[in-house]
Amino acid sequence: MAASENARIKRLINSAEELVQKGERQKALTELHKVLDIDSSNRSVKKRISEIEREVAAMRNFRKTRDSRTHKTGKSVSSGDFVEECIARSEDAFRQGDEVRALQELERAKRHDPDNKLVRRKILTVRRQIKTDNLYDLALAKLHDGDPATATKNARAIFKIWPGALVLSDLLDKLEEFKPADSDEHIEELELEDVIETEELIEAEELIEAEELIEAEELIEAEELIEAEEITPPAQETEKTSPADAAIISIRGKISRSDFSGALSEARKAGKKHSENSTIKELVSRLESLSGKKSGKSAAAPAERVDESKEKRKKKKPVALIVAVLAVVILIVVFVVIKPFGIGEEVEIVPDEVEVFQPYSVSCTVEGIETYSVTIDGEAVAVLLDGSFLIEGDSEGARTIEVRSSGFETYSEEVLFGSGEESSFSVTLDSIGTSSVQIALQAEGAGDGQVTWLVDGEEVESSINLNTGMHVFQALQEGYNSVPESILVDYTAGVLQISLALLSQEESQVTLVLGADIPGSAIFTIDGNRVGTGVRRISEVLPFGTHTLYVEVENFEPWTRTITLTSSGYNATVAPVEIPTTGRLLIAPEPWANVTIDGVGVGQTPMAPIELEEGSHTVLLTNPDYEDQTSTVAIVAGEDSSIRYTADESQPDQPEEIEEEQPVIPPFPISQVGPQVPDLAREMGDVHGYVTLDVVVGVDGAVKGVTVVNDELGLGCGAAAQSAVSQWVFNPASQGGVPIEITTRVQVRFDIE
Repeated sequence: MAASENARIKRLINSAEELVQKGERQKALTELHKVLDIDSSNRSVKKRISEIEREVAAMRNFRKTRDSRTHKTGKSVSSGDFVEECIARSEDAFRQGDEVRALQELERAKRHDPDNKLVRRKILTVRRQIKTDNLYDLALAKLHDGDPATATKNARAIFKIWPGALVLSDLLDKLEEFKPADSDEHIEELELEDVIETEELIEAEELIEAEELIEAEELIEAEELIEAEEITPPAQETEKTSPADAAIISIRGKISRSDFSGALSEARKAGKKHSENSTIKELVSRLESLSGKKSGKSAAAPAERVDESKEKRKKKKPVALIVAVLAVVILIVVFVVIKPFGIGEEVEIVPDEVEVFQPYSVSCTVEGIETYSVTIDGEAVAVLLDGSFLIEGDSEGARTIEVRSSGFETYSEEVLFGSGEESSFSVTLDSIGTSSVQIALQAEGAGDGQVTWLVDGEEVESSINLNTGMHVFQALQEGYNSVPESILVDYTAGVLQISLALLSQEESQVTLVLGADIPGSAIFTIDGNRVGTGVRRISEVLPFGTHTLYVEVENFEPWTRTITLTSSGYNATVAPVEIPTTGRLLIAPEPWANVTIDGVGVGQTPMAPIELEEGSHTVLLTNPDYEDQTSTVAIVAGEDSSIRYTADESQPDQPEEIEEEQPVIPPFPISQVGPQVPDLAREMGDVHGYVTLDVVVGVDGAVKGVTVVNDELGLGCGAAAQSAVSQWVFNPASQGGVPIEITTRVQVRFDIE
């Protein structure tokens, strides 16, 4: 570009900024569009035009409503309808048997309304259904394999999770009806322990049905008991506290400390001493329900009904099994009916044996989104080539997962993983504008006068509800200057605090925010002074003049700018360049060779450059007409390395021997179509690199399929390269002179300034 054109561009930009300071934004836009006529790819001018257009729109709305504006809050957008829609979709998915989708919809509703008791209860129900269904299917498989002992253990596991599960009753019926192929011989060999387990499960199921326990309440009974005891007012102190009241206070104290075992033991003792006290009776009943143990009196009547039902079932069983069942009944009578009536004997609750927590590895995918960033507990995690990421750990505790993508609300969730868990799940990001956020506006540097708040050009109160998305905020006060700020309002469960600066005549504002695709947080420095650590956005009031901005993000190149701050302020999205961790290996195409790297075959030359991690790699090149060649290649991150096949021709043992299989001559393109530059990549600018693709080439040279193998650039470049390569024409591959269909690998380079 000529020096005269550069000088003219500079004059036009300065003129536009002066017009903005005077409030003549439309004229400023005209000047900046003249710059684009000279230099159509000027990114900074395009960005400035976008900022000014947004401010113009906001001020236009402000003027339209000036006469009718009053100091009222903005429209409150309730998330109730959204939660109800999620619940409805969840119920529909649950009816269709898609429990995973049902759970996803409920989790979305929970993020919008964390305190919704209905949503919490439905989540518990769906999770419980998933666990019991899996155990039921496994038990049926074990029965089919002739393993009733393992099926019985699965039935016991279902009972522990959900005593009233419908599948439990069906499974118990199948256990009763189970008859192996060698029925007569097998019945004699059936272990008594398995029969006892089955009968105990049947009895426990009938006991629960007889008492009509409520399934959903059992799941959260412990939580509700603690809450109930915490809100129960303490007994009023009197001159003399009765022994019964003292016992109640002591029992409740143990409950508040989650000492259910001690509370149950003390409640039973108090129940014997104060048998007429209804409060103590209620505490004993609730604590026994939690511990899964019943008193002798409460178990006696159901036990009789169990015996009656057993008598009906025993008539249908073989003689050998009847004898075993009679032995089981005797044991049940001894341990269930007689033992609880032992005089003066306390029932001790034995704590579960502590198990060693095993490492877990869970795979997660993001539905419908190709480019995103993810952090776990604040640390960036790599996204794998298949679009998923791994969550790994070796200790208990919640993990905080955050997923970000441009145009979507940030997904943030605390997740607990089980010991030794190896599973997978997916998350769904809501589009910007789906949720509403409570906003609290604050003014920095305000005087004693009234502050007027503007959002998207409309006057509002300092506390409002807004839909997520980009909004223009401004604080006005007589005697002060202010700069409209374009701020992305992202989803948050709490109140979002936004501070707006009121400036003196010699000050303006600098606002920096990390791009949506950049994971984690950053360190922000201005003029050598650190102004933000571990945050994604800073806003600083500075005097007019020259300032140096410096931003550090882990695993990215430092981002730095030197600016001249005027009354129009400075607002920028920080998008640093990721530090490369791989280099490329280029292999000369002649003579052709099969390539193996570190023991893994990667294809046949000619081929696209191969991405490899930094360090040493062993490369084996083979060709039936040449000696094998092994090379050690040192790969440097961000750099290209190359090797050639220089081995001598091989000497065949039998010169005239004809090989059964002829070598494959790979295809090569004879007509290529360049990719269209994606809009997002054009707006980002300074994009350089390759997209690697696998291409299926038919016998006629036409492309039959294209798959993106590695898209190091993102920003839509992968899809653009795929569309372009699908239009290429190749000279087809051949073997022994006959065209064949084959898959070859190509690369498409993007250089976007």
